[in-house]
Amino acid sequence: MPEPEQYRVDLAYRLASLAGRSAGTQSKTWFFDLAAPDWAELLHRVFYDANVGLRRREPNDENWLALDDYQVSPVSVDTMLAWDGEATAEKAAAHLPWILSSGAVTWEYTSCYRVDEAGGYDGMTGNDFSELVLYRAMAAGRVTDEQAREFLTKLYPGNGDSVFADRRDRMANLVTVRPTSAFRRAPGSRPYASGPV
Repeated sequence: MPEPEQYRVDLAYRLASLAGRSAGTQSKTWFFDLAAPDWAELLHRVFYDANVGLRRREPNDENWLALDDYQVSPVSVDTMLAWDGEATAEKAAAHLPWILSSGAVTWEYTSCYRVDEAGGYDGMTGNDFSELVLYRAMAAGRVTDEQAREFLTKLYPGNGDSVFADRRDRMANLVTVRPTSAFRRAPGSRPYASGPV
């Protein structure tokens, strides 16, 4: 099994019903940590799960959100580490876009996902995703301890050293896909579709 990698996925989706789909698309950006992705299967499944949650909250609404298109790009640890620590939307957009995406969550479970070997997934915050990117790069020998400490000090002012010291336990927590009471469609379920629920 290949090692997990981190990806940015820019999504376009529409409101759908049995009568058709909306004319225009809306957009979201999600981030994933996973190995050997089957994007069509995974993204439709996450949309389907979100649509089940929406239907449970609004049982009389028979519309669903339908994935229309997506673009995948790798996450760059070098770009993340180039962040100077200034906490502005402009700097986050350039270096830590998953933190902005976490703040834009509305109907979806999260914007940052960890997907395990069986296809199960769990969510995390933007800061958690930053740590996961960092720890994966450290394990691959692409980031030194000193670089990691410097980054964590910027991410968690005043607490960077303690977070670094606890990195093994934190990493174990980040890669755990926990059981949930929320609906989860079985990985590989056919057809690959966002709905109807």
